[in-house]
Amino acid sequence: MHDPNEARQVREAERLAKEAQERVADDLCSVMATEAGRRFMHGLLGLCDIRSDGYVPGGLEAQRHQDYRAGRRSIGIELLGELERHTPDMTELMSVEARFNHLEAELAACAAEEQSDG
Repeated sequence: MHDPNEARQVREAERLAKEAQERVADDLCSVMATEAGRRFMHGLLGLCDIRSDGYVPGGLEAQRHQDYRAGRRSIGIELLGELERHTPDMTELMSVEARFNHLEAELAACAAEEQSDG
């Protein structure tokens, strides 16, 4: 049982918390070190819809949907904060790669459309 008044137990709890935070940092660094990992994280953040305000007009059912979206958004904001704290350079690279991939897909779609028209 943890007694917050005993100095040894407090130090041990702090040590364990620090180790857990370091493990999270190491895990995020490992994921963000690869292009596939950065692509996965970007897709996951997209599912969280962190750029929306979360508002859904309507009655009780809309409120439930709004609460659901707020929960998803909250998780995404927390994840983005961890990424920016532990892997700021890789987080920026993730955004650059995502923009590049989006533009590349748009160009491919335009080229395919021109080919089918011509």
